[in-house]
Amino acid sequence: MFDSLLWQQIISQFHFIRPWWLMGFIPFFIIIFLRWHYEAKAEFSNILPKHLQDALTIGEKGWRKHLPLKLLSLSIAIGLIVCAGPTWQKEASPFGEDKASMVVVLDNSQSMLEKDLPPSRLERSKQKIRDLLDLRAGGKTGLAVYAGSAHTAMPLTQDNDVFAPFLAAISPEIMPEAGKFADKALPVIDQLLDGTLGGTVLLVTDGVTPKAIDSYQQFFKDKPYQLLVLAAGNPDVKTNNPIDMKSLNELVDKTNGKLITISVDNSDLQTLNNAIERNMQINGESDMPWKDMSHPLIILLAVLLLFWFRKGWLVQWCLVAVLFSGITPQHAHASVSLKADEDKPSVELTIWDKFSQGWMDLWLTPDQQGQRLFNQLNYLEAAKHFDDPMRKGIAYYYAMEYKLAQTEFIEDDSDLGLYYAASALARQREYIAAKNLLIQLSKKEGISEELRRNIEHNLNVIQGIVDDVNRMSKSQVGTPDGPGSSRELGDEPQTGDGAKEEASQLQTVKEELTAEQILGSSELADKWLKKVEADPKVFLSRKFMLQLQQGPVVLDNGSNNAETDEKNKVQ
Repeated sequence: MFDSLLWQQIISQFHFIRPWWLMGFIPFFIIIFLRWHYEAKAEFSNILPKHLQDALTIGEKGWRKHLPLKLLSLSIAIGLIVCAGPTWQKEASPFGEDKASMVVVLDNSQSMLEKDLPPSRLERSKQKIRDLLDLRAGGKTGLAVYAGSAHTAMPLTQDNDVFAPFLAAISPEIMPEAGKFADKALPVIDQLLDGTLGGTVLLVTDGVTPKAIDSYQQFFKDKPYQLLVLAAGNPDVKTNNPIDMKSLNELVDKTNGKLITISVDNSDLQTLNNAIERNMQINGESDMPWKDMSHPLIILLAVLLLFWFRKGWLVQWCLVAVLFSGITPQHAHASVSLKADEDKPSVELTIWDKFSQGWMDLWLTPDQQGQRLFNQLNYLEAAKHFDDPMRKGIAYYYAMEYKLAQTEFIEDDSDLGLYYAASALARQREYIAAKNLLIQLSKKEGISEELRRNIEHNLNVIQGIVDDVNRMSKSQVGTPDGPGSSRELGDEPQTGDGAKEEASQLQTVKEELTAEQILGSSELADKWLKKVEADPKVFLSRKFMLQLQQGPVVLDNGSNNAETDEKNKVQ
């Protein structure tokens, strides 16, 4: 299928990583011209006339004449292009922080309960959203819902396990007001994405109003986001409230967006994911190096070189050059300290395992073997082969062995290693330890400006998480299911800030735990999370009602509104 965004990316971002290699074409053309001129000149041209040369000399004519020289020229030209390093996209970040940010705007009105997409438009849409999150594998995703009002159901997060229960709880009855006003979600979108370059808004709906179309047109004209619309409905099935494809087509036309209809297979998800990632690669910001895209040319070059095994085609000086430029086998050894398997019973290596490992050791260093496994997405095995602590830590991080990754990052003993170690701690929900490590790192001198900005960003994010835990703890004080229930956490509890609460006419003192207390104890954290996740539908309903009472979010209202929605963006 034609990918217009891919070609747009190639045309707009194509360049060479090492352009000075292209200077090699100057002597190359000179040598080829002289060689061609020499071979085109007949050996007896100065002795025999033309008609006798044709009768007395033999040789290939037409396109086959000088064929070895032609293929040699083509091979050298391809080699120079490979050395120059053509590219049009950047390397992926080892921690996925350059993944595209996406806000899902889900229509939660009554029309989404139509059953032309069984079991209903809403349930099928939620299923597609879950599958898209799995396909994105680490991209930051937020969730906004709207009906008569619009609300943030989930700020941007990379944790699908946190996202899933809140998505499942979405239904029209949790909305404080009925209606179908997609335009009211625009301030929420702006609050969540906060000007992020390369961000995507995925609107999942069965139709929009003319007022919403005008509002979206103006919004996306001024914002650096792309709009994707997932049409929730089947126009071929008659219902009381049919899907309004006309309004959706008009919406994408006026916003330069893209309309995708829900399919029975995953083709719609592939289209969405490609559009999201391409938009990020074209318009997003990344500090990662450019990715060398010349690898297919190397395969073509290897095929062309196979012709030099034919009799009469061998050019001796080419063979010598290949031999001297070949990879010299380096001394390598297999890594035997496999930390990831310390708690597992040892498995005896077979003769074939030893032979294959010995063969790999002849040609590749441990780090090269680890990178080969890493490229094959076999992260745990890659970590076992790497010698470099930083690369080993990254591999463990990708394998979701965060404790092992933390150990390796600290062993690296660098500012970047400590920064990554804090990320590994945050992934273990050790937010307090991660915050303390970042504070310690921020006080060091000689840190690059870019790293210092990332440290400050993560500190703000982690502090936001801690504050959110505190607010959640406060909101559940005095409830039977709250984390401060004295029935579960003690006979004489006190609040984290020393204040007391009159929870009933009996003046019973309830406990309000601080984030440090909850996150510092795995037992309390587990209890608190279970209570929060017990009924997310009730939680969202109360949250939306409170947001409505506080007043709607105003579009382009500075950083105050964006402060609370920067949570869960740990890089």
